[in-house]
Amino acid sequence: MAKIRILPENLVNQIAAGEVVERAASVLKELVENALDAGATRIQIHCKGHGRDLIQVVDDGCGMARDDMQLAFERHATSKLAHADDLYAIRTMGFRGEALPSIASVSSIEIRSSAEGQASGTALRIEAGEILHEEPIAAPRGTSIAVHSLFFNTPARAKFLKSRATELSHMVKIFKQYAIARPDISWYFSHENSVEYTLPASSLHVRLEDLFGSGFNEKTLPLDFNQAGITIAGAVGKPELNRKSRGDQFIFLNRRPIQSALLHSAFKAALREHLEPNEWPFYVVFVEMNPREFDVNVHPSKLEVKFVDEKLVHATLYRAIRLAIPSLVTAERPGEMGLPALGPLSAHPADRLGGSVVPEEIRQAWLPSSRFTYSTQSIEQGVTVEGESSGEREVTRSEPLLRPAIYQMHNKYLISSVKSGIAIIDQHAAHERILYERALKGFEERAFHSQQLLFPLLLELDVEEDALFQEVRESLGSLGFVIRDFGPRTYSVEAVPAGLKRASETDMIHAMLEEYVEFRHANFEPRKALAASFACKAALRTGDTLTAEEMTSLVDELFATEFPTTCPHGRPTIIHLKLTELDRRFKRTE
Repeated sequence: MAKIRILPENLVNQIAAGEVVERAASVLKELVENALDAGATRIQIHCKGHGRDLIQVVDDGCGMARDDMQLAFERHATSKLAHADDLYAIRTMGFRGEALPSIASVSSIEIRSSAEGQASGTALRIEAGEILHEEPIAAPRGTSIAVHSLFFNTPARAKFLKSRATELSHMVKIFKQYAIARPDISWYFSHENSVEYTLPASSLHVRLEDLFGSGFNEKTLPLDFNQAGITIAGAVGKPELNRKSRGDQFIFLNRRPIQSALLHSAFKAALREHLEPNEWPFYVVFVEMNPREFDVNVHPSKLEVKFVDEKLVHATLYRAIRLAIPSLVTAERPGEMGLPALGPLSAHPADRLGGSVVPEEIRQAWLPSSRFTYSTQSIEQGVTVEGESSGEREVTRSEPLLRPAIYQMHNKYLISSVKSGIAIIDQHAAHERILYERALKGFEERAFHSQQLLFPLLLELDVEEDALFQEVRESLGSLGFVIRDFGPRTYSVEAVPAGLKRASETDMIHAMLEEYVEFRHANFEPRKALAASFACKAALRTGDTLTAEEMTSLVDELFATEFPTTCPHGRPTIIHLKLTELDRRFKRTE
């Protein structure tokens, strides 16, 4: 009996769906591209159940006649290619003829379409790839396609979908991509019958402000360059828009959204003086070039492209960016907005060092062992705080009186001499660890206290942030935030955790939501992710000057934590540079 067999059509379509339809956002992408290829000037999007219950796209494009509608759901049926040579001059979004049959194989579809000049339109109902009903209808020119019950017949695929906030975030990202790519088109987006975006046809300048807020363009620099048949346009963000996540980078090749490590590397290289390690810049870049100079037929979802001359494209974009930023001045970074108060000194922090993983040499250096005097110093301020002399009272091992001198360097690191060399503490990472463990304890004991704001602040969230906010709202209350409803995706911040000193509490919440996503991607439990994001955004920053008392308090509290050697990100809080290493570097042989 033959072992090789031809797969049945329904299984072929489901395999193809696995390549094209990863999640609800993949469906939205394909339907929007079809609307754009149809010449639409107005596109409406309606979603329910984070896309699993409904994704509907309505356009005013050219529409389809009855015969074309039926063919559209056959594999490899397309109006966008006729000859093999057409593959090397692609000017449409779609061309494979796989999207609609793949989507139809894992969902229930209702489609209504009418072509210009036709006496009537046609409505089809399709389930699991099979046409169940067809009827003529009266309808204006254009197409409405509604996808219901996504993955209803492939539960194994459905279980890989993420949370409501995550799936909604992916759909909004797709919407933003195409709304930016085509500002000349009017767009409408609703979710669960709530209107999230209404964007009239406009310019790129206006579209960015509509999506990211009034005054957004003041935080960007324009890109405008032409060389060797390649045109570069768009905008690049100033340092204040730099983020730790890679969400706000938009690359369009002949108006097609793409992902390109090559083009992103050009941005990273051109902006190297203005980026901290692990930071991502904001940019919107439109690259226009001859379609014969690149190939979009290298990825099932057409997200990646291959360039004939990669070096030329990289060099052109690099030069465009460098020409845009000569007057760029590094602005004050978000987060450097004040010094969060350190908590009270632990009565006997040295008593809690026994079970820690602090290197023995450093641990012993911070354990008092005899009668002695101690001092802490700040190089920048020249402050010295003297302790009691050895003759004034006996000092036992349980009293944390003996301290090595502490110096603050570049308002970034704390340095102290220990018996076997030098201990260097990263003040931000150390404070992160302290606040992280304090937050986790607060969740368990509900021990956080709130500080009432003199004037409540308005917190305005976009649809993605609001979905995240709903996930963590209760836990934010446990941290000490008091936030009340004010309007659609708008909230009143009335109190914050006690001791928090920031210039803008609302900016901090925006940053916390962004950081929360990163920790969730790293598989942190929800509460640990929120505690880590709070600690990251509330902790001391580079540039924060510490008094002698604050330096001592920071070190004491760090050594009193359960895991004092790393921050929640896993970065070290303490580096131990041994005297033998210093001797080696100074070429001392004795």
